[in-house]
Amino acid sequence: MNTRQSGGKVMRIFCIVALLLLTLTTTGSASQSKPPFFLIYFDGHMHTTRSDGSGSVADIKEMALRRGLNAVIITDHCKDLTREEWASLVAETQALSDASFLALPGFEVTGSDGIFNRDHFLAWGVDDPFVGDDTLELCPEEVWESPRNPAGTGPMYPEHLTKWVDYIHSQQGIAVHNHPSGTTKLEYGMNNLEIYNQGHVDDVAAYAAALGYPPQQAWQLGLTLNNFAIYGERDVNMLVQFPGIPTPMPLRLALWYATRYYVPPYIGQWLGSPEAPLRSWDDLLMAYVNGETEKPVFALAQSDSHNTGDLDCSDANGCSTVGVAKNGVYVKGLSARELFKAIKAGRSFATTGPSLTFDVNGEWMGDTARIANGKARVNLSVNAENPTAVLLKVDILKNGVVWKSFNPLSGVFSTSLLDGEVNQDGYYRVEVTARDMNSGSYTFAWSNPVFVDVP
Repeated sequence: MNTRQSGGKVMRIFCIVALLLLTLTTTGSASQSKPPFFLIYFDGHMHTTRSDGSGSVADIKEMALRRGLNAVIITDHCKDLTREEWASLVAETQALSDASFLALPGFEVTGSDGIFNRDHFLAWGVDDPFVGDDTLELCPEEVWESPRNPAGTGPMYPEHLTKWVDYIHSQQGIAVHNHPSGTTKLEYGMNNLEIYNQGHVDDVAAYAAALGYPPQQAWQLGLTLNNFAIYGERDVNMLVQFPGIPTPMPLRLALWYATRYYVPPYIGQWLGSPEAPLRSWDDLLMAYVNGETEKPVFALAQSDSHNTGDLDCSDANGCSTVGVAKNGVYVKGLSARELFKAIKAGRSFATTGPSLTFDVNGEWMGDTARIANGKARVNLSVNAENPTAVLLKVDILKNGVVWKSFNPLSGVFSTSLLDGEVNQDGYYRVEVTARDMNSGSYTFAWSNPVFVDVP
């Protein structure tokens, strides 16, 4: 045997084995274990003149581009649509989409529960909004009705909301429980819930201001009601002052009092136990971890813009809110298929400003990290995305409880932490609060979870 040839063959075998070993030992990093993704932004809740919005799809696109969005989903109220209007929405969104921007048709299934709008769902990726014979133009809420509940305790027929979701899924669509005020039920079977809805925050703040609350308190009330979707009953019994009543009362009682005596149709609306118990997003995530449901419920932030035709932003109060709340999504390409895949996978964060990247042992948001040695590496980077803003607080939550908290007081922040006590299945997620030091306004961001599986 030629020793030079033999030696070369051995060297080639050694190099192949070394390369295999190197590959096996480095597959923990996101860059090597995951395909390439890039970040896009979308807002998926807004209305045109086909329902109760003031603008066209073209108006929406103009504002979306100003605010740095790559995609929008138009969600006019289904019961306001005819077949012709739905066809025109499909055609208009197609005409205004191109290689750098997506406009997609969707719709909102709208019940009649009351001011808290607990029986509203968005439908994305559905070709036909009408149930059964299209010539009858019957929307899901017209087939399975959700009438006003005189007891004020939420939807009278929650099983009908499940029917709505079943119909959306029968069309291979995505079902989103929007502005839920903490009333999401597992049996609905939705894919996502809005943990931030700009329209809901603004509407509650406007009602509070009309009752006599000063602007800052009115905004705080709007944010607190929105946050029922995140924290459930955490704040529902906090004491608040009701204008004209000297003694503070629990927030849930103040809400009932306001809706009973000041807000048409004057039906007292209950939020919170015992009449209408709330469930936090963390409750829903733990239900998935504990095997109570087959799929996790991922979070979204959306504008719910109705003033979509107001493009003059010289008056901030009259400016279209499209893109004020949005979602950062990591996709492989800019297409409806890739966007919907990423949304279903939870590979996204909800935000009104800051951006973030987040992984656990190289697994992205929405994914599951397999933990074999009781240790997890948590990697996080956050950017306020505003030259005059600082990150006030960054919390990493583990199974719904704050695990690590930081006060960066800077525009960017990164950390890599080792959790050496991972002894049960669970998840990590991130919450961010930033403040613009010029205007004093606050912005927020929430990651979707990374799950951990412990054999």
